[in-house]
Amino acid sequence: MTYTVRAVLLFAAVAMVAGVAGCARSVDGSPETGAVAGPATTSATTSAVTTAPKTTTTTTRSTTGTTTASAPPSTTKTTTSTPAPADPQAFAGTAAGSYYFTTPSTKFHCAILTGGDLPTAGCHGPMPASAPKVPGAGASGTAVTPNAIEVTGGRPGQFASAGDPRFYPLDGSAAPALSYGRALQVNDLTCLVDEAAGVTCRSDAGHGFTLSDSAFRVW
Repeated sequence: MTYTVRAVLLFAAVAMVAGVAGCARSVDGSPETGAVAGPATTSATTSAVTTAPKTTTTTTRSTTGTTTASAPPSTTKTTTSTPAPADPQAFAGTAAGSYYFTTPSTKFHCAILTGGDLPTAGCHGPMPASAPKVPGAGASGTAVTPNAIEVTGGRPGQFASAGDPRFYPLDGSAAPALSYGRALQVNDLTCLVDEAAGVTCRSDAGHGFTLSDSAFRVW
């Protein structure tokens, strides 16, 4: 082999060895030029998300209640008070068993007469226009305006035409007034005067009358 051929072969061998060594240094990952970088690693950063607690606002509706204490049903009880008794002797007339009085207004002159066979309570005075006409005294066939009203124990109250003023004191004296709210009772007959209703006389048997100058009631 000639010198020239050997030189060429030697040169080729040296070049091959150098190429193999260069490839080996590229693959091992050294920081030399040509190093192959590994796959990029993306560091996942976990963001801490703070979830605020859900605030539930409860609105309390303030109700101001007005509590009204229910009172028991009101019951109005009408109480009829018992009139205070009047002293019969303060009204006694000159005749036995006779008791005379006037109403406080002096419109009516009244008496309780118990001396006869038929005890009677009655009054003279201005009769209401609505009073019924009655047989005239001494002329039974003629109807006249009554001048008296009376009640006896067993007979209902009634209007009458009296020829003589029976319910005035016989001696012509002035009878005392029977005060409002006082009851004059003699035997089974009672009379009293009310400022609004007028004079009332009744018997224990359940008969009587109430009289004013504008109204009346008999039973």
